[in-house]
Amino acid sequence: MNSLMIAGSGGQGILFVGKLLAQAAMLEGKNVTWFPSYGAEVRGGTANCTVVISDGLIGSPVVRDPDFMIVMNEASLERFENRVKKGGLLLYDSSMIKKKPVRPDIEKANIPAGELALSLGVPLAANMVVAGALAHKANVCGLATMKAALEELTPKSRAKTLSANMKAIEEGWTYFGN
Repeated sequence: MNSLMIAGSGGQGILFVGKLLAQAAMLEGKNVTWFPSYGAEVRGGTANCTVVISDGLIGSPVVRDPDFMIVMNEASLERFENRVKKGGLLLYDSSMIKKKPVRPDIEKANIPAGELALSLGVPLAANMVVAGALAHKANVCGLATMKAALEELTPKSRAKTLSANMKAIEEGWTYFGN
């Protein structure tokens, strides 16, 4: 069983990343839970979600100490860094977070997701970059499955973003090597 937490500001696509990773894992036959949490202000306020992925039954969607965490802003790093399981992975967007994580007992990986998304001409796709990076680095699912999940979850009204988001996922997927 693997547990994930994704945290950042409302409007960064935090909840969508969680849904995407959960959907991809489901497509690969895993059991999943997705549990969103966001402040009343939504856009610009805090947002986070947890995802549990398992081959077996999942007893609870509550995640106290995730195996893997994505943080997309400094406030989320400060608030949630201490919750990552000892030996777990903290992946953070170094385009948005200048402060370095301090825990010596976890793996830390930074990715300039905002800059990479901007270089692709899709500045709002930083969330897709980190989703691809975490899926690959944490072996959550395959790249083809991520793309299939994205296709399923993208509403028709946003179909024009699909190709760019696919490229952003690929960029994140290859960032730490193939």
